[in-house]
Amino acid sequence: MPEIYPVGMADIRIAKAPDVLAVYGVGSCVIVAMYDPKSTIGGLAHVILPDSTGIASERLNPKKFADTAVPLLYQTLSHAGVFKGSLWAKVVGGAEMFPPTEDFSLNIGKKNTEAVIDALKKLGVPVMAADTGGTAGRSMEMRLDSGRISLTVLGESARDL
Repeated sequence: MPEIYPVGMADIRIAKAPDVLAVYGVGSCVIVAMYDPKSTIGGLAHVILPDSTGIASERLNPKKFADTAVPLLYQTLSHAGVFKGSLWAKVVGGAEMFPPTEDFSLNIGKKNTEAVIDALKKLGVPVMAADTGGTAGRSMEMRLDSGRISLTVLGESARDL
């Protein structure tokens, strides 16, 4: 029986088949799922903010920001024995959870999504699927025996991503 490991905000977790990694109730945060089908090792990063620029190094939680969490997840998976050439990613979240204001620069969900996609491009990790944006929260479970993600968008039935 596989274990289900939840991944909290500003956290990174990796595991190996047959286990399952899960995140429940994602709003403007973005979940980065990376998976290597050869080793059946995968991981999730629960990104809260897009950019760590200006944060003092002694106060920086690298798991919190897209520009640091995505490379950290990649590095953690590399140390665990994944085949870097077969790694792929899926991206979930980035919703706009609060009523729009006149200041559209505050759309943190969109900024998080853009920063995550940029970080993955820099690492050369292809994005195989994404479900981002909108105004509804999401939950997901990633099965490490297949890399399949079961995605539930608030108010909808579960579906594969």
